[in-house]
Amino acid sequence: MKSQQILIALTCAIALTGCSNTQAQPIAKSPEIQTSTSEITSSPVATTTSPAESQTDGAEISKSSTEQTSRYQCKGTNNHLFLGNGTVKNRYGNPIYILHLCVGGKERRSFEVVTGRNYTQKRNRNQSGTESPLPNGKYRMSNTLVPGTLAEVGRVDGLNVRQPFLAISPLFRTGRSALGFHVDPSYNKDAKEDGTSGCIGFLNQADFKSFWANVQQYQIKDFQVAINTRAVDNPNVAER
Repeated sequence: MKSQQILIALTCAIALTGCSNTQAQPIAKSPEIQTSTSEITSSPVATTTSPAESQTDGAEISKSSTEQTSRYQCKGTNNHLFLGNGTVKNRYGNPIYILHLCVGGKERRSFEVVTGRNYTQKRNRNQSGTESPLPNGKYRMSNTLVPGTLAEVGRVDGLNVRQPFLAISPLFRTGRSALGFHVDPSYNKDAKEDGTSGCIGFLNQADFKSFWANVQQYQIKDFQVAINTRAVDNPNVAER
């Protein structure tokens, strides 16, 4: 009997390398697994992917707008302004257009602006009271800032006129009137008032001040609009 017990014990030791101690002994982790885990936790990609993607998206939006401004080639040598399509919209879905300032046949500056509201973009642009974007065509600009008469003509600190408005006159027949340049004080702040009733609205005071300084310095009088020329149900045709 004792001999059988010894034989069983020896057989178990050979086959299982210690039956009763197998569970008691901790299993050492594989060096390869430890290395892989270390590589994952120390990788900067794991912690910076989301912020980097967000920054890239923002950069692409700005870049798209810049590329759009460079697509318009200033024609002729006369100094003028040209309003063209942009590539982005604000938080309320209002399109942001690009105002090109051309001096001596080259673009000196460009500004992001709005005209109309997000829900008036496809209304008749030659009909009074629609609050749609101003009609396509050629305009003559005033050379004097006047005080705005409506609350939606935003203030601009540092100018002689507190709520400056620069009027423009269409050189074609249209039912629209009282159009001009001014700051939009409700831009991205109020869904109902965001945008304009048809005027060209600057997004901030700094851009308007830069715009006015350039208009004065280069004595710009001519202004042309060519936006949404292929939009569905738009009755207007660009006059180039």
